[in-house]
Amino acid sequence: MNSLFRASTFRRALGAGSALVLTLPGVAVAAPPPGPGASVRIAPGMAAAMRRDLGLTDEQMRARLDAEAAARGVAARLPAGPDQPGRWFDAASGRLAVAVTTDEAAARARAAGAVPVRVRHDQAALARAVRAVTPAPGLVSWGVDPRRNRVRVALDARADDPATAALARRLRGLGDVVSVVTAARQHQQGTVRGGDKWVPGSEGACSVGFSAVGSDGSRHFLTAGHCTNDANQAAYGYDGSRVGTSNTGGTHSVNAREGDFGLVDVDQPGWTLSPDVNTYGGSDVVVTGYAQPVTGMSICRSGQTSGWRCGTVTAVNQSVDYGNVVVDGLFITNACSQGGDSGGSYVSGDKAVGIHSGGGNACGQSNPNTDAQPVGEALAKWNLTLSTGGTQPGKVTVASPGDQTGTVGQAASLTLRASGGTAPYTWSATGLPSGLRIDASTGVVSGTPSTAGTSSVTVTARDKNGTTGTASFGWTIRTTGGTTPTIVNPGSQTAYVGTPVTLPIQASNAVRYQATGLPTGLRIDAATGVVSGTPSQWGIFTSTVTVTGSGGATASARFTWNVWFR
Repeated sequence: MNSLFRASTFRRALGAGSALVLTLPGVAVAAPPPGPGASVRIAPGMAAAMRRDLGLTDEQMRARLDAEAAARGVAARLPAGPDQPGRWFDAASGRLAVAVTTDEAAARARAAGAVPVRVRHDQAALARAVRAVTPAPGLVSWGVDPRRNRVRVALDARADDPATAALARRLRGLGDVVSVVTAARQHQQGTVRGGDKWVPGSEGACSVGFSAVGSDGSRHFLTAGHCTNDANQAAYGYDGSRVGTSNTGGTHSVNAREGDFGLVDVDQPGWTLSPDVNTYGGSDVVVTGYAQPVTGMSICRSGQTSGWRCGTVTAVNQSVDYGNVVVDGLFITNACSQGGDSGGSYVSGDKAVGIHSGGGNACGQSNPNTDAQPVGEALAKWNLTLSTGGTQPGKVTVASPGDQTGTVGQAASLTLRASGGTAPYTWSATGLPSGLRIDASTGVVSGTPSTAGTSSVTVTARDKNGTTGTASFGWTIRTTGGTTPTIVNPGSQTAYVGTPVTLPIQASNAVRYQATGLPTGLRIDAATGVVSGTPSQWGIFTSTVTVTGSGGATASARFTWNVWFR
């Protein structure tokens, strides 16, 4: 594989104007070009691990990370469709490869800057094969392998059970759309800097994933859900002192089909949050944001047992059977791990990617395989902001909340969101209705309107470097009277690219429905409150649905969408 990582290949993929640089002791460097062409930053600790585990030279390493960043950009611009059943980073060309089943799909891929690869099985055929997989004692994991245009089903090599054998025969009977392989049985491992040790109560140690901040300024770190099963459990840091509380209220731990992620509240004085990830011997990696995993991309993992290890992503959106629980939506890598690494950090370049869930063969054994939870889903679940450092790419963008309504004498609240630039943000607003104000540190508008009328509101977020972003919207305050609406939160939703969705929003005394943050391809009917459409882009989306009563009073529900490829 390493023979394919020629720097000249990546230079051609990135274009003649891209500079390949590496900031390492003893290595001559050039300043990266400004703007979109700037190279991905890489900490010396990550560089050392990638040399060791991936066999890359410094120039090859920089070229690969720049190419992967460019491929992620292509993936974000390219809409998905049933005739594009998969995509992956191709190390040989240094570009995003896209599986296609039609000439039209191939043309769309080329236009976006990807390399089309003609395959036999479309998205529908792969989805049918995934649905054909049923639980069996020897079932380890299953999911689509985009590079081979197959559904890969892994069975425990040591399983000797009639149900397992029957499943294998039935799956092989589906033809070449399914690939049945053997693998070591997966197991979930273990009982504020990423990768450091933490201990839930008196149980076995786990690892810290990433620091995060709540919308109210509360402090947390993300870790594995199977490390946070017990509600309100004391959490102890790497030095044995208490750092906080795990799974506060019993509502901050997920270890089921939805995923494997949990939250620890950092509620003890003396502890501070950090955007760093421990590389166990080198300089820390400072994360500047998060990214979705892509098959074929390089990845490094930090955990308190096996330290800092690197590999590549071998599969995404996989369902894994741990014996006691099945977890959907995980990605799999060949970066080795061991018990106690659970909850630890997965990073690519300077981006947070995942949280360690489990693994099969451990470090020192052949063909290691590890499973990880995409970090974006956990952040969206609890409305968290990742703790970051350095300069993040892109300008500051403020998400428009849409036009707002309210009623004189009734309390109002609106949480604004910003992205890009360098956090934290400082908020300001002009044109707010009388009685309302914006919190400069959180972006929350609150208060009780005192005067009826319609205002033109402009909100501004300023990052730590002085870069600003704005959003404008109307806010109508009506006189008292009319009905007060209520809304039922529909809870977390799962949808699939290319598959139609219908979600009726349940509400009472509502005369109008509005929504922000819906997945691409979905819309809400303003009169009926039915969300419908066909998702066209995969990812984690946080939506807010607002209903308005006849007197102008409103009620809102906030929930997440997990949109996957079938």
